[in-house]
Amino acid sequence: MSPHTLSTLRRLEGRHVAVQLADGSRIDDCELVSAARRGHGTLWLLVGEDDRMLPVDDVEQLWERM
Repeated sequence: MSPHTLSTLRRLEGRHVAVQLADGSRIDDCELVSAARRGHGTLWLLVGEDDRMLPVDDVEQLWERM
């Protein structure tokens, strides 16, 4: 993932997002708690009351939900 894309993800921290995964599945309503940082290639999502850590490489698209 490019640095530009990572900076875009960081701007979405704390917001409600939807995620399209590489395997075709989706998470339609979650909060992006933290985006990947140097040395950590994961996204921290809050899905309902559950924390999920996703490898950045598994994410095809991520967008803010309105």
